[in-house]
Amino acid sequence: MDDNGPAPAAVAAGGAGTVRLASLLAWLPLGLYGMFTAVGLVLQGLAGIPEDPMLGLGGVAVLSAAIGVWSVVGGLLAARRPFHPIGWLLSGVALVWAIQQCSFGYGAYGLVAHPGSLPAATLLVVLLHRTMEPLTLLGAALVFLLFPGGRLPSGRWRPVAWAGVAAAVVLVLGWIVDPGTLTIGPLEIRSPLQIGPALHHILTPPFVVAFLLLFVVLAAAVVSLLLRLRRARGQARQQLKWFAYATAFLPVGFGLLFFGRSDATDRIGTALVVVATVATPLAVAIAVFKYRLYAIDVVLHKTVVIGVLGAFITGVYVAAVAGLGQLLGAAGGSDLGLSILATALVAVCFQPVRERVQRLADRLVYGPRATPYEVVSRFAAAMATTYAAGDLLQGMARVLAEGTGATSASVWLRVGERLHHAASWPPVTRPDHPAAIRLAGEQLPALAGVSRAVPVRHQGELLGVLTLTKPPGEPVTPTEDALLADLAAQAGLALRNVRLVEELRASRQRIVTAQDQERRRIERDIHDGAQQRLVSVALAIRMAQQRLDPAGDLALADGLGRTAQQLDLALAELRELARGIHPAILTEEGLGAALQSLAERAAVPAQVMAAPDGRLPPAVESTAYFVVCEALANVAKHARASQATITAHQTSGRLQVAVADDGVGGADPARGSGLGGLADRVAALDGRLEVHSPPGGGTQVVAELPCA
Repeated sequence: MDDNGPAPAAVAAGGAGTVRLASLLAWLPLGLYGMFTAVGLVLQGLAGIPEDPMLGLGGVAVLSAAIGVWSVVGGLLAARRPFHPIGWLLSGVALVWAIQQCSFGYGAYGLVAHPGSLPAATLLVVLLHRTMEPLTLLGAALVFLLFPGGRLPSGRWRPVAWAGVAAAVVLVLGWIVDPGTLTIGPLEIRSPLQIGPALHHILTPPFVVAFLLLFVVLAAAVVSLLLRLRRARGQARQQLKWFAYATAFLPVGFGLLFFGRSDATDRIGTALVVVATVATPLAVAIAVFKYRLYAIDVVLHKTVVIGVLGAFITGVYVAAVAGLGQLLGAAGGSDLGLSILATALVAVCFQPVRERVQRLADRLVYGPRATPYEVVSRFAAAMATTYAAGDLLQGMARVLAEGTGATSASVWLRVGERLHHAASWPPVTRPDHPAAIRLAGEQLPALAGVSRAVPVRHQGELLGVLTLTKPPGEPVTPTEDALLADLAAQAGLALRNVRLVEELRASRQRIVTAQDQERRRIERDIHDGAQQRLVSVALAIRMAQQRLDPAGDLALADGLGRTAQQLDLALAELRELARGIHPAILTEEGLGAALQSLAERAAVPAQVMAAPDGRLPPAVESTAYFVVCEALANVAKHARASQATITAHQTSGRLQVAVADDGVGGADPARGSGLGGLADRVAALDGRLEVHSPPGGGTQVVAELPCA
């Protein structure tokens, strides 16, 4: 959410003159607020009738001064961001309060203290006092909906905003024409614009609906803020945190005022309302101007801890002194004993309660990055329970990102003299940095675009690097630096194990690649060497046979014919041998054609049900071909099957090859070397080979290979 978005477009459309005019007008509501508030307080003082008898004139003055902060902050925001609606809304809400105070003072002086001394007092009170209340609620709802970017969260909230405007307009008109008696403090007046009872009876249901709808809109606006706070990250989350923290005092304060039954609760409730009244516009200013946003976590944390501990101590004291005292019928002389008992209970329970409250505050404030201890614990648990190298590194990146609140985190692994990007969170398919960086000895290389990079070492050897990227303007705190150091210390042994696994896998892949290259070389040598020589010899024998005299030596002719036939058989066997070493059709036409050729030559009738159309990496095609070749050979030797099916399909970057038969089943890969060797070959490509062969249920050999 960008709070500065509308300004450039507005400047381009309206010009610099419009901006200057708007900036000058931004301070007009503050002047009007001061004038109306001063007039209202003076008139209330002269009349001796404050609007709120419980607060008195001094309390109303203090509350007016607190609400004046809304006008000051609103004017500042409107002057600095003239096309940002939040500043104008704050100024408008404050101005509505001032108009209410002025109209009440006008009515108190002109209708009660000195009746008839001020003109149109009744009309002004009707028009300018109670009608301001719907506008106040509407302004509060719009502030919640538009904060902090000045725009609705999405188009779905537009009907909510318009429903609030419509409900406020209906309520204003309804209260102007209400035929009943309007009671405002000591004032009891009737509207000079009231309608008749019959029409009022007809319009009452829409007025009631509008009243309820306005409160529903206000509740929906609060819910929208909470939903955005839950989904927001980085700077946007800090903006919303400041505002939510400030406004949280309002419901608590009003709850104590409305439901409290003592002077103490009234005073506490009033104090909380005043604090929230001042804190809310200040939080808005901090959020919009993005000034020291990230100190809110510390403030929230301490507030939660102090507040809950204070409530615990108060609750224990009230329960021990008031509750037990009343239950036991204690006299005044035993109050000391109950106080000592309460103090002892607090002393015994304070430390356990404080530890639990600390964890609660950590969880509420920091969310998934609750405490460094919990992050390190999760990190250790992930390493202890994850065995696949990819999953382990991905889990390390995830814990790192969630534990520090970073927008992204990465794990780099050293293999040889290069640093390879191994994992990141959130996962990315195309990182905006090189996949590998050449190292210069044991020194940490420069990594651009990251907020912090911490080397991972084990026994002095550089094994990898942990990096994180924070949102713009959000620094890496000392706590997060310490957390990074702890995670890097724990990751050393894990990265060493991962590197050993990667080196082993790389060596196995080199062996498989070397074997495939040797197979191709032998196949080429047979095809281009021995096979061509045998073809030439067979051709020469047939030519010699054709030159013989038909009436000549028949035994010689028959011998030459048999020799040519034997050479043809030898050529066929040689071709089959070459095809088994490495089929030329696999190299020239791909896996689909090679599988079809295998099915046509299989000893048991076989059918290719599915095959990939395009080409795959050579190592993947070769491994898949030999899996099918070995499986068909086992079907012919052991399965006593009548048919077999071959399926090969590619999904989500992996190739799955399956050979199934309807034979007797009961195959055991441990009893033969063929499937065992295939399993090693598949594992070298980070794949998986499975054999399903229940007795009497046929056999299915499934190989899954990464082909991205």
